[in-house]
Amino acid sequence: MNTRQLQTDKNQKLYHALLGILLVCALAMMMLLSYWACKYSYYGAVDGRTRGVLVGDKTWAHIAVFLAASLCAMGIDKVLMKKDKSQQEKICLCTLIVTSVIAFILGVFYVCKNPYYPVGDQINTTAFAAYCRDGNFSMLSIGGYVGMYQQQKGLAILYEILFTLFGDFNYRPAKILHVIWWTLTILAGYGFLKLNTDRPVFRILYCVMMLGCLPLLFYLPYIYGDVLSISFGIILFYGVAAYEHSGQKRYIALASFAAGLAVLARKNTWIILIGVGIYAVLVCLKKKKGQYLLVAVTVYVLLVSLRKKKVRYLMAGTAILLTAALSVKAVDVIYEVRSGYPSGVGIPSILWVAMGLQETEGRAGVYNRYQQATFTDYDCQQELAAQQGKEYIRERLEEFSQDPGMAFNFFKNKVEGQWIEPMYAALESTESFEEGAELSPVLESLYYGELGRTIWKLTNYYQSILYLAGLMALVMLGILWWKKKEVPISLWLPWIAVFGGFLFSILWEAKSRYVFPYCVFMILYVPEGLYQTGLLLCKLPKLRKFKKSGHTQDKGEEASLRETA
Repeated sequence: MNTRQLQTDKNQKLYHALLGILLVCALAMMMLLSYWACKYSYYGAVDGRTRGVLVGDKTWAHIAVFLAASLCAMGIDKVLMKKDKSQQEKICLCTLIVTSVIAFILGVFYVCKNPYYPVGDQINTTAFAAYCRDGNFSMLSIGGYVGMYQQQKGLAILYEILFTLFGDFNYRPAKILHVIWWTLTILAGYGFLKLNTDRPVFRILYCVMMLGCLPLLFYLPYIYGDVLSISFGIILFYGVAAYEHSGQKRYIALASFAAGLAVLARKNTWIILIGVGIYAVLVCLKKKKGQYLLVAVTVYVLLVSLRKKKVRYLMAGTAILLTAALSVKAVDVIYEVRSGYPSGVGIPSILWVAMGLQETEGRAGVYNRYQQATFTDYDCQQELAAQQGKEYIRERLEEFSQDPGMAFNFFKNKVEGQWIEPMYAALESTESFEEGAELSPVLESLYYGELGRTIWKLTNYYQSILYLAGLMALVMLGILWWKKKEVPISLWLPWIAVFGGFLFSILWEAKSRYVFPYCVFMILYVPEGLYQTGLLLCKLPKLRKFKKSGHTQDKGEEASLRETA
């Protein structure tokens, strides 16, 4: 065996091992979330007063709803399998069109009727954008709002463009754009599944799940970068998958553009981009194209001693990461030149981690102004403030090590408050309205009445379906991994982002809104989970007739995920 073959075998083993590590970690995460989602839920705000209440759930009811949804998925698949492929595609396309039209109409109607007006970070960021248009850059000064929260500059420049077109503090165009982003999310996710899965029922189920994602609808009026980062995150997934399947460079251009916009809108998009770097490494190992590799997953992928014909996936991953990094740097330079104020003088990120380890009024890791207070206490000197944060983290970790039970309860409460809040704080985050505005009876009931409680119950079951189906989809990927059957690596990319988001949520400020993007990414796997659960149910004696009556498969029970050579 020659040296090249030995290196290839090592690459394949490393590739398989890395996927195994991701699989084990993601399975543990999903088992935990599924268990908690079925056992109880975190009751957030629907009346403007109630906060932080854990309520017990009927576990059997959540499991029953999930099983019923799985059987419905099998029923739809049974009908589709009786059609020829051209008819199946027409049905899928019609479903996509109808879903997109409904989403757009419903979204426009909702954002026009909801008199949400930004407060807090939203109003500060957009006010900064308006002031900059008038030449006032005082908020960039050391100790100023944007001077401290440097990550807001990316979103601010997007709002500068918007205000230039439609006028300062005119938020309605931004809300309409959010509806467009939601529609693009549906289209991109549909394309992602078409590339990576074989069964048309998956795309139909995805459309249904996206239309049923009510928290995303309620976030549409929210004047911040959340919806934009979710949409362009999924567009990024599609671009990467399309490039993996076709090799056409225009998809890298699309993915790079999406990465740049998403990271400007929300800084935590870097979690996805780190996933892109990991994806590029995995592709190179799988395709026997990574003999010498140095990965800086926190920033971008560096290429070392690789022949030109063997690095196109690394080049693609690097292009995406560099576009995002250069977009952020370009915004820094633009504001630095325009204002004369230096960039990079904001609050050190380590202070957010320190705050994430604190308990405030019985709540784990919630915002308590610690990072801002510490920064100003040290006269906005980054090194001294960062040192204080590191010292606090060291002391806190010592406390956790001395009392493991306390540490377990702390992180348990923190994860519960973020990941098992069925509404993901959508109503709480948008519960501020224009001065003098009167809510319609429907909105009054949504925020403060019976409609809000009813929707909370519906989203509670939706969340259980999301997590249980995600778990089953991951189990299916695990079976294929165990049998060493290959699937497109881009199918793993959203899972990398979801698991990265889970780790991020453990360390950072606790807020359910922050984990919501990763839950939307998880919707990509719900169809697979429902389908595989339906297959298992059909193997039960009483349901075998259902399976034999018309449910057939083209390539066996593992045909749901597209295999690669």
